[in-house]
Amino acid sequence: MPETQDDHSWIGRRIARLRRERGWTLAALGDKVGLSSTQLSRIESGTRQASVGTLIEIARAFGVSLSELVADEERASPFQVFRLAERKPRNTANGILTPLSGRYPGLEAVHLTILASAEAPTAQHVGEEWLYVLTGMVQVAIGATTLTLEPGDAVHFPSHAPHSLRGIDNQPAEVLLITTRAN
Repeated sequence: MPETQDDHSWIGRRIARLRRERGWTLAALGDKVGLSSTQLSRIESGTRQASVGTLIEIARAFGVSLSELVADEERASPFQVFRLAERKPRNTANGILTPLSGRYPGLEAVHLTILASAEAPTAQHVGEEWLYVLTGMVQVAIGATTLTLEPGDAVHFPSHAPHSLRGIDNQPAEVLLITTRAN
């Protein structure tokens, strides 16, 4: 089956392929990312969409960037240009994720459109996270603190703290999200 942006199980098939290439069981990958075999099986089959935080953890377990996990296959160039017309949005539990960074694993940049009906799954992973609101309003929970951010607002925090993100006012919101690995 071709891998297209409209194919909701595409990311799951890539996760399954990477897992099999490494000889890992569902349980082995689950231990690395903090998910049960059942949850991973549903993600791989496409019956469940992973959150952005879960995709970050899975990519890191495989030693690839988030962009490599959800975007086109690796390119040979030492740099990558992400043209607006060539972007490939992917559906996640948080909304529509569009990679804006390449195969270098130290930094992950994505454009995230948070749909009004999107879940707000809690994420927790190594590194740091920086979020900038482009449009709409979002609610960011970091540990026990909840923040409301408007266009032009940004927040930077250690991503090992449990955190979640959701749109508010029943309107879609767009954010730039950048994560780093811990050094």
